[in-house]
Amino acid sequence: MTLTFDRNIYRNLLTEVIPVAIETEEEYERVLKIVEELTFKKNRTTEEKALHKLLVILVEAYETENYPIEESAPHEILQHPQGIKWNSSN
Repeated sequence: MTLTFDRNIYRNLLTEVIPVAIETEEEYERVLKIVEELTFKKNRTTEEKALHKLLVILVEAYETENYPIEESAPHEILQHPQGIKWNSSN
């Protein structure tokens, strides 16, 4: 089964959302909300999948710039094993 991509439907989605490079926290929150809605929507259309992918790229770019994750040495990571439960019987 080949899914077709309808440019008019996609254009309408873009007109609704108006995706732009995220520059503010308010814009980030707005786009993130749409991403979350699309992420959990069942039976997304091909056009919704394309919009979701575009918005995720914008969110990741904003997060990379504004919420950088510092590099950690392996021994530092092992000192903070969050959520890991060790089995004492081993």
